Amino acid sequence: MVGSVLDSYKVVSVLGEGGMGIVYKALDLKLERFIALKILNASSVNKSQFIERFKREARNQAKLTHPNIVSVYGFTDAEGILGIVMEYVEGETIEKMILRKQRLEVKEALGILQQILAGVGYAHQKGFIHRDIKPSNVIINREGVVKIMDFGISKSIFEKGITKTGTKIGTVLYMSPEQIRAEEPTQQSDIYSIGITFYEMLFGKTPFDLETEYEIMEAHLKRTPSRLSTNISSIPPEVDKMITKSLEKTIYKRYKRCEEMLEEVNGIMARYSNEEIPRKKESKIVEPAKSNHKLRALFFGSIALIVIALVSYGVITTINEFWPDLSKNISEGADSTVSYTSNPSWVSKSNWITMPKASHSNLSSIHFVDQTTGFTCGSEGTILKTIDGGQTWKIIPSPDSLNLNDVKFINSLNGFIIGESGKVLRTMDGGENWFKIDLNTTDTFFKIFFINSYTGFIVGSNGRIMKTNDGGNSWRQVKTNTQSLLFSLYFPTESIGYAVGWNGTLLKTTDIGNSWNPLPSFTENYLRDIYFHDNMNGFIAAGGGIIFETTDGGLNWKKFETKLVSGLSSINFIDELNGFAVSNKGEIIETIDGGKSWKTNNSGNFYSLSSITVTPAKEIFIAGINGTILKLK
Repeated sequence: MVGSVLDSYKVVSVLGEGGMGIVYKALDLKLERFIALKILNASSVNKSQFIERFKREARNQAKLTHPNIVSVYGFTDAEGILGIVMEYVEGETIEKMILRKQRLEVKEALGILQQILAGVGYAHQKGFIHRDIKPSNVIINREGVVKIMDFGISKSIFEKGITKTGTKIGTVLYMSPEQIRAEEPTQQSDIYSIGITFYEMLFGKTPFDLETEYEIMEAHLKRTPSRLSTNISSIPPEVDKMITKSLEKTIYKRYKRCEEMLEEVNGIMARYSNEEIPRKKESKIVEPAKSNHKLRALFFGSIALIVIALVSYGVITTINEFWPDLSKNISEGADSTVSYTSNPSWVSKSNWITMPKASHSNLSSIHFVDQTTGFTCGSEGTILKTIDGGQTWKIIPSPDSLNLNDVKFINSLNGFIIGESGKVLRTMDGGENWFKIDLNTTDTFFKIFFINSYTGFIVGSNGRIMKTNDGGNSWRQVKTNTQSLLFSLYFPTESIGYAVGWNGTLLKTTDIGNSWNPLPSFTENYLRDIYFHDNMNGFIAAGGGIIFETTDGGLNWKKFETKLVSGLSSINFIDELNGFAVSNKGEIIETIDGGKSWKTNNSGNFYSLSSITVTPAKEIFIAGINGTILKLK
């Protein structure tokens, strides 16, 4: 499946596999955003009645809109293959978190439980029952927001035959007694599964972690789980009491609604935080938490992001055109691609060599310190290093898992990587070890540029430009008089520099970056990357496949149409005549006459390409999604 196209979805990689089928990471070619595509097993899709029920359930699930529930966008049944199109979430499942940590601390587990109850409670109010709550179905994104997966889909698939032979033990471990008895699940069934999941978060194992499926089912029906506080002193008695009530064998003794259980969780969290939480008889679940400042901030922060995304759709989608890990994109134009080979970036032969992959993360920047040593960085804190001129790459441990957007070295030992949430990483040993630098901001950084070994700049969201005069030991913010998102910057001389960004934003400095002033606007397109030969002659790579050229220091710009509808993401020159620009749909355009004309020199595959660099040995490397690194032959 990897590499194929279903409807308008280009399958990129495998995310996971379960009883229902395989989940793939895919690129929506029309909206230019990543999605999760769950392809159902062939044995499931052969029944026409099942297919209709599945489609109806997918439509219903798409109606669930909540910060703690993974969104369903629709379904595809192209070429007889049935799949669910869902929101793609970068993060870690609770299952993986437990494997990594062995068990969670009480306060952390309670915070996660609050958000699970918020999402499930909302769905219950809308008439949906999950029926398969378990740690592998709950993922936590980079901002700490809990996302419940597969909501409602299990209702279509596991009708009455839940206990038939072949049911995975991983599901049986979390089944309620009524599900074991093949009775119709209720809201209390989900609450029971939530209780089991919470127990595992705290203890590292489920309460009935036995050898056979029969023993597990018998335990669900007859045994009472042991009290956790007897084994773990940090667990308070009220947590034991809450777990016991959620795991009652009879549904009438359990919590009747998620709101009721959430109220008790809030009370426990309040005591942890020395706060009081008012109790309401019929409080509706709207927030994942009201008692914990950090969780409250996370929840309202996620709501604010959603509102901002709706109001400023163009900004967010443009960013994601080049950082596909974010959740939304917008196409630069109509994309009629429906097959792999019909895409304009596909050719049978190419002048570009695809280097062996060391990672499947999305790479956003590539940089060479010398002709043999280079670095690339990307999603999930990925850092790769080569010491053989880019022939092979190895993964370097990263101190953070946030998306990293650019990497630069000022000498063979000292380098910097920047990324989301004001993240700055530094190395002083040639990139083998990295440590964090705190710049006291949560703005996203996109580009870092050093004029010399001492003076450097970082640009990012909200018009932020940071400057260092001591080789990166300290940074200060400089005034820009703009709130526009800034993508890139370039200094052709030590005193003159340019920065580009959203809505045609173009800034210029003539005093070594101490002050920046806007140049006359010449386009409403976003300006993604900039390169200057000298203080007068330069180029900008922009949205809509456009390249702009100036010969008078940025006062006037000539528009060059490349006939591409995709956005350009990076531009670089080997010398005054030979240059390259790359796009988010795999096109590579080339000039051999100093930018007077440009022609397409395709990569040979459908890659979203993000960064192009020229090594000291004058070799050309490009980085892109799914660990892609290309080298010009």
